[in-house]
Amino acid sequence: MSSLIRLPLIITAIVVVARVLLEQTGAPSGINQIFGVAWLYFLVPIYFGMNLAAADHPYKALFKTLLCFVAYTRLMVMATYMAAYQLNWTAPRFSLEGGGVVGEDVSALKGLLVIPVRNLLIWIVIGTLVGMIIGSVVVAIKRRGAAAPA
Repeated sequence: MSSLIRLPLIITAIVVVARVLLEQTGAPSGINQIFGVAWLYFLVPIYFGMNLAAADHPYKALFKTLLCFVAYTRLMVMATYMAAYQLNWTAPRFSLEGGGVVGEDVSALKGLLVIPVRNLLIWIVIGTLVGMIIGSVVVAIKRRGAAAPA
């Protein structure tokens, strides 16, 4: 499993760094949103499904792989929110109104722990559910194609 998630995690790290750099240099929000980690929750399950379809228990393997991928991904994003609080970044996604951690009424506890952990947990559930739906469809299609007589 670790070798399967290595490439998606490298891509995620690049996307996270690129997004922060773009936001900090004032790039338009449309460009910033292209570099969102959430897009990967639609693409990476296809990759996992294709690679896990031949496994003995592909849906169980898909779930474990997705859960690890989403958790590691969200930890990367969580680190950016913690940095945003510390450094008072002004990108809209970091504002309190945008679900972030930067605002007048945000304590250190909320900015460094409560809000980032809340976002982490919500996104782990959402990312895993979305990934299981997409990945399961890919596994089913691929297994059906492999089982069809030639």
